[in-house]
This record gives sequence, C-alpha cells and structure tokens, in this order.
Amino acid sequence: MGKRIVSILCGALLVLCLGHVYALAAGSDDSREVSNTQVAETAESNQSKDGDNVGESKTDEATDSKKDVPDSEDTPSITSAVPGDVSNTSTPSEGEESAEDDTQIAGLVNYRAHVQSIGWQDWTKDGALSGTTGRALRVEALQIKLGSALSGSIEYCAHVQNIGWQSWTKDGTLSGTTGRSLRVEAIRIRLTGDVAKQYDVRYRVHVQNIGWTAWSYNGEVAGTEGKSLRIEAVKVQLVQKQEASVMGRAHVQDVGWTSPVRDDVPTLGLTGKSKRLEAFSLSLEGTMCPEGDGSHIEYCAHVQNVGWQNYVRDGGNAGTTSRGLRIEAVKVKLSGPIEQKYDVWYRAHVQDYGWLAWTKDDGVAGTTGLSKRVEAIQVALRPKDSAAPSANGKWSLASFGPARVTYSAHVQNIGWQNDSTDGQLAGTMGRSLRVEAFKVSVRSDGITGGISYSAHVQDKGWMDAVSNNEIAGTVGQGKRVEALKLSLTGDMAKYYDVWYRAYVRDYGWLGWTKNGAVAGSTGIGYRVEAFEVKVLSKGAPAPGSTGSPYVTKAKSRVHFHNIRAVGQPNGFFCGPTSGYMVLSNVGAWHSKTGTSLSIENVATYMRTRSYGYTSFSDRMFEKGMNSWLGRSVYTTYHTPSYATVRSSVLRSYSTGYATCVDEQERRGGPHFNGHGNTTFSHIMVVDGYNEATDQVYFADPACSLYAGASPHFWYPSLRTFTNTYLAQEYIRDGRQHIGIYTSR
Repeated sequence: MGKRIVSILCGALLVLCLGHVYALAAGSDDSREVSNTQVAETAESNQSKDGDNVGESKTDEATDSKKDVPDSEDTPSITSAVPGDVSNTSTPSEGEESAEDDTQIAGLVNYRAHVQSIGWQDWTKDGALSGTTGRALRVEALQIKLGSALSGSIEYCAHVQNIGWQSWTKDGTLSGTTGRSLRVEAIRIRLTGDVAKQYDVRYRVHVQNIGWTAWSYNGEVAGTEGKSLRIEAVKVQLVQKQEASVMGRAHVQDVGWTSPVRDDVPTLGLTGKSKRLEAFSLSLEGTMCPEGDGSHIEYCAHVQNVGWQNYVRDGGNAGTTSRGLRIEAVKVKLSGPIEQKYDVWYRAHVQDYGWLAWTKDDGVAGTTGLSKRVEAIQVALRPKDSAAPSANGKWSLASFGPARVTYSAHVQNIGWQNDSTDGQLAGTMGRSLRVEAFKVSVRSDGITGGISYSAHVQDKGWMDAVSNNEIAGTVGQGKRVEALKLSLTGDMAKYYDVWYRAYVRDYGWLGWTKNGAVAGSTGIGYRVEAFEVKVLSKGAPAPGSTGSPYVTKAKSRVHFHNIRAVGQPNGFFCGPTSGYMVLSNVGAWHSKTGTSLSIENVATYMRTRSYGYTSFSDRMFEKGMNSWLGRSVYTTYHTPSYATVRSSVLRSYSTGYATCVDEQERRGGPHFNGHGNTTFSHIMVVDGYNEATDQVYFADPACSLYAGASPHFWYPSLRTFTNTYLAQEYIRDGRQHIGIYTSR
C-alpha cells in the first residue's frame, strides 16, 4: 500500500513538471509563430456575412517563395500618384494602446497588425499573413522590423481613414492608429541603408471587396485611396536583388494603367478577358542597371491605324491611351553594357491565337495586317544565348499580314479563265455553263504551308486532292464539277481560315463554308457554274451568309409570290398599282410613318401625279417603295441583261419582294396580254417563274384598261421578254425609261 502511494505521488509530480515545461515552451519564439498561424487560420475559416473574400489556405499563409511569380489572377493595386512625404496630421492620443512589444520572431522582416476587435496580433515574418481575411475586420495599425542580422532600416507609412498619408516611420514604430477605430486604407514600405543594396521589399494587402492585390515594391502604394476601403491583411517579404530584371506596366481597355509588375517573367495585360492592350512601359532593375550606367531597354508597338511607332525606352510609353486603339505587335531590344550579357525574350498573347512563341532581341511578336489585338505580353531577361523562358506557346512565332489566294476556272465553251483573287468570281453567272476544272494557290509573307483541294465530278464522284495550283476536275471530257472542298496546309492552317462558296444551277449562290467542308451539291446532277474563295485570319467572321453551303436535293424549279392582281385606276398609275400589289403581298399595310396602304397613297410616295407618270430616270418607283418601307429594299437597273433579270427574279423568292419590270412596247411592234397597238412604257410585277422552261408569270395592272387583258398571264420566255421589251428604248427623249426594280 505504501509503495502504491509513493508511485501515485511520483506520477503527480511528473505531470506538474511536464505542464511547467509546456508553459515555458508556449512563451518561446517558435511557439508564437505557431500561435499566430493558428489565429490566421481561425480567422479565415469564418466566412464574412458581407461577402468578403475567403482567406487563403494554410500553405499560402506560410512564407511565400521569394522567386515565385504572383498569381496571374491577382487583383492589380488601385493607386493614385505616389505622394511625397507629408506631415502626420494626427498622432496617437494619450492613453492609446502602446505599440511597444519587443517580442518578435526571427525573420528577415518581422511585422504585426493591430486589428479591429482583436488588438495587436502576434509577430509574423517573411510573407506570412498578418491580419484577417473573411471576417470584415479592419487593420488599424502596423509595426515592421528587420531581422537583427541586417544592417539598415525599414521605413513605412499608412494612409488612414479621415487622416490621409501619415509621415514615414521606421523599425517597429507604430504606423496607423489604435483606440480610434480608423481603418488603414493603403501602405508604402521601403528599405534604407545597406539592406537596400542587397534586398527589395515587396508587399501586398487584402482589401475590402477586392481581395489580394498584386505585389508592390520599394515604396509603391499598396491598397486604395479615396475609395473608403479597409485593408484587412498584409504580407511583407524581402527579396534578394537580382543582377538584372524587367519591370513593366500595362494600359488595358476599360481598366487603364495597371500597377507595375516585376517577377522573373512579368505579364503585362489581361488574358481571357477579350480586352486589348493599348499601351505599355518597360524598365530595367537590378544591381547591374543603376541609373546612368548606359544600360537601356528599348521597345515599340505596332498600333491599329497607326502602324509601327518609334522606339521609346526606360519607362516611356509605347502605344496610345484615350484613343481606343489596339496594339497588334511589339518589338523589344537591349542596348548598352547589359546587351553584352543578356538577351531580352518576349511573347504576345493574341486574339484568337493565344500565346505565340517566344522571340528575342528586336524580333516581332504579334501580327500585322490581320486586325488582331494583343491582349498581353510577357518579357524576361536571360543570360546571353540561353534558351527561351519556356517552350510554351500555342502557335509558332508569328509576324505576318493578309494571305493572298489566287484561283481560276475551266469553263464549258470558254476554257481557262484569267486568274481571280481574294473573293473575285471565277466561272460565270446566268449563262448555264458548267465549271469543269479549277486551280488554287495561296501565299503569305513569312508563313509556310499551302492549300489542298478536291472536286466532285460528274460520273466520277470525289477525285483525289491536289495542291498548290494543280488541276482539280477534268479538262476535255465535258464533265461538270458538282462540288468542291478546300483546306489550308502547314502553318497556313494555324493562322488562317479558307472560306469559299459555290454558284449552283437552280440555286444560285449557296452559303459560305470553310476548311474542308463541302460547297456545292452531290447526288442531284447539278453543275457548279461559279465559285469564290477568300483566305482570312483565323477566327475572323465569315465573308457573308453561311446558310446552306451544301445541298443534296433538287430544288423546286417553279416559283410563285402568289400576288393578288389589281387593275390600275387610270392610264398612268401602273407604277403605284404594281407597288401596291407588292406591298400588300408582304403585309406592309402602313408606311414607316403610319400612312395607310392604298394605290393613291403609294402614288404620293412615288410622286406619280406630279410627274404624270412614274419616272424611271428619277428612280421614283425605287424611292417611293424604300420610303414606304423605311429601309433600302429596292434598287433600279437600266436595260439589264437577261442574266441580271433572271438573278433578280430568283433572288426575289428569298427576299420576298417581287421583281417589277418597266418595259416598253411600240406601235407596229410586238405586244402581249391584249395590250393596244401603241407606243408606251408600262410597269408590271413578276409573280412566278419556271426555271426549267424559262416561262415567266406576270401580274398585269393593265387588265383594267384592255378588254382582252388578263390579271395574270404566262410569257413563254424570260430571255425573250428581256431582249424584246427591256433592251431597247422606243421613246427617245433623252431620259431613261426601261429596266427592272429589284430587291437587294
């Protein structure tokens, strides 16, 4: 029993001793570092009710690597011009909490924050978080000290609510206020003495409604001014000075100038936001680049509507501001002693392409002639003849302009036509002639690659692809090309799209398509009669409509508008009556200004009573119809060819606005639909058309004037009608009288 009591007493003493040792350990520097981390983690685990950003992870709260590049998504610092030293407009009142506390942890730089509702936090060091995030608590004051092994001072000042910028203070002295419930809104920090020769100081702050700012350096402003936003947390680091590095800033669309960016590979601009880089500046920093040693960084920009600007250097602005102009390409080079030891590497992030590959020492990064915006650039120094900063870059190095495509067609009864270029027509329209073969080539200065293409040929189907001006299709066999496909090859395919469309029997122009898709028809025996080709920069919009570029079903060849024929009320109202028929057919029962539809009101718009007729020479049918509709729908062609008339008629079935003819008949000459044997001009509406037979169906307002006239009638041939009644004027008074009114 006695032995048991002794054992119990010994155990109790051991527990007491261990507890005392633990308490001593809790007062050590290491213990305080752990304690501070725990405070930060606890603070950040609580979500703010007003939507402030959630705090960073444990890993981020630990010391950041001094060589790490800040995250690309860091919010830029929002600053005004850096103020000069100003007198402190307020000093802590008597009785305020003392900032004196000699207890700190051993870092290169040590700091702590006085936080709303918490007071002074424990000291932390070297990039760790001081303050809170996610709790909507303001930082009210700061203390910052250098580690004991460093020679020199660290100076800092705070921009305080209702006070503004306080005076610079240093080496652990309080900056800000305590006991007054005033927020710190911005800070500046700098080094002096020997430490400034060896290190740069960088710092970032967590701002209300913004989150973490980008890193600021050596006296730059971190935080905001004039926005009434609190700082909620800070991080401070000393970074070993490099021998040479680049600092830059960017002027971005809708953002303006961003804060200066340093790091090993600084990014100037924004990616993923579709915003243009409008201007930028670059400067050299580091021990090798003191002011006045003759080392320079020089750079220039290729700007929208301007071209290449002159070089600027060492902090000058390249590009433009307040003009809304995009930078399209850049060049950068070094000069002076630094050029002997370093290369400057850079690359551009370009609209539709992403990051291009790296170039260096006055090479071109970006594009010219393609109207593509540069959205960001990266710049880095590397020892002479070193490799590029990375092998990344979606595209090869690009410095080029528009591509030029050349093509020609072998046409039935004609043979090889002259070359066409960049969207010009190859083949024929309105002549019912087949394309039998074609050739295509493409080039762009500085870009390798070419074009491949194939033809779908009558009785043969798809033939093997050919390239670079070889013949696709057949020659001397009387075989029609029915469809075609075109594709770019090599680097051409990386930077450009090839667009093309076909003019097909019965259908006319089909829609545009690109990059190996089929244009034309298969399986219905329809010939391609013409085609057009364009090569545009990658991602550029289509040259026109992309509807139905490829068809596999025979088109109905008989068309009708189903016009309700109306007789004209007198001998000179054929124009207003025809206009009335078209307008009522499309449901335009009121003009753009609200006038009710009637033949008389249409006549007013066409000034028919003023003239005594509907003037062709003054385009009064066209003007009256467009004014009624409130937009440009109709245009006028004088003595048009058959091809023009046929194309107009066919197009009208897509637009919905019928073609009208203004024809002339002469005494002793041919007449139709019971018209009298006299010389006159007359306007009618083309209601129907049979593509197979060329028969044309008219709605004739003269049905009310002649006993033998029908409201509708078929004429046996549109070609014959054109050549007989629209090709030659019999009323010769120095004015134009005959032609067609066609929808656009």
